[in-house]
Amino acid sequence: METGQYLVLSTAHIRCATGQLLTAWADYPPHRRPLCVAPTQYGWFLHTMTLPPEAQRCLPKELPAILALGRDNGCDYVLLDSDGPTEDLLPTFPW
Repeated sequence: METGQYLVLSTAHIRCATGQLLTAWADYPPHRRPLCVAPTQYGWFLHTMTLPPEAQRCLPKELPAILALGRDNGCDYVLLDSDGPTEDLLPTFPW
């Protein structure tokens, strides 16, 4: 059996436009997504793997720090959830 860990953060750590972009990316075929993203009812799961440079250039400004925080905490994924906690190390944005 394989298990993993994920870091839960508030969607307040991303801009509304970034949320819309994540939703759009989730609808792309997997090979066209710059970031592995899966929608949930109240947010998104994001894979924390290190991305190739061309994919990194596509990311909104707030996502690299979020993904790095997940990796730094030994997590394979970050769950951005509307009810998730905020983290003082990351900026927050009004929705």
